[in-house]
Amino acid sequence: MNNKKRPLFVFAGQSNMMGAPVYEASEQIYFKNSFEYLHKKRRFGFDTGEFRQEGFPCGEFSYKDLKAAYGEDYNDDSKSTLATFSENTFFAPSMSNLDDEKSRTVFPFAHFSEANSRKAPSLPPYIVKGLEDNGFACAYTHIAKGSAPIGYYLEGDAKEYFYLKVRDFFADSEKCFSGDDTSERVFVWLQGESDRMRGFDYYYKALFQLWSDLKKAGFTKFFMIRVPYWNGDEIADIMRAEEEFCKQCDDAYMITRVCSFIPWRGQNVEEWFDGKLEEEFEFCRDSFHGFPNQHINEKGFKLVAKYAVPNIIRVLFEGLPPIMEKERIKCLQ
Repeated sequence: MNNKKRPLFVFAGQSNMMGAPVYEASEQIYFKNSFEYLHKKRRFGFDTGEFRQEGFPCGEFSYKDLKAAYGEDYNDDSKSTLATFSENTFFAPSMSNLDDEKSRTVFPFAHFSEANSRKAPSLPPYIVKGLEDNGFACAYTHIAKGSAPIGYYLEGDAKEYFYLKVRDFFADSEKCFSGDDTSERVFVWLQGESDRMRGFDYYYKALFQLWSDLKKAGFTKFFMIRVPYWNGDEIADIMRAEEEFCKQCDDAYMITRVCSFIPWRGQNVEEWFDGKLEEEFEFCRDSFHGFPNQHINEKGFKLVAKYAVPNIIRVLFEGLPPIMEKERIKCLQ
């Protein structure tokens, strides 16, 4: 295992980065020499956060009000029963919402709290496992939330907490991995579904504002996972903005487009895609299994990681540009 260079990844975005499929992960991921950083202990007064080597669930319930979540006499082992994450958390972990498989019913995501959290899949552990399989180690943290527009990261209390967790992650990683080179600080972005009606210009400018803030916080590279289709062809404007942003910024890289190639149940794929998609793109959302949930699932996460990992290695460890997949979306060709 190559321990000398240990990049620090921050995975951010909305529900498809958070992880929000129907089914739990089919198996747990255990890392050999890579770690996910959890911030909870820091918030509870400990000197450092926690580094763990399990993949799922990915992330944590970062409650806005610790007393509301845990009561007066809490400790770091407390598991909050406070649900409705959209209102009560800054950011949230991966969640899977299966209710009854036979009837194909699901829970609303508002049902879940830290206390009833499941082994839900998310993209980051598959990417980290892919890096380990190729002999590379890293540390990472997950700071995402379902339905969060890009503006959520640009202003307000959520932005303030985001950069607090980032700062502590960087500082604690420097202590924990003092023998490694942790100077590469990489922001990995999968977001845009909530901004699809705002158009190209708004999102393009917002990406530059986001990157300006990130560089001030010490990030060295911006890795883009192109947004998937979401409930309307307007999402193409977000894809265009992401592509153009990466072209215009020397330190921003599109690391894969394949998330955009995952079909949406009910979509007219013949009009949207150029040619027939390969079998690997099928059933990457649990909606194709009959559930009312259109999020990317475990199969989809593994697919995205399969294409993203080689480009991450090229950029970070080989000093080479990424090799992009052929464009499959007609209106972007």
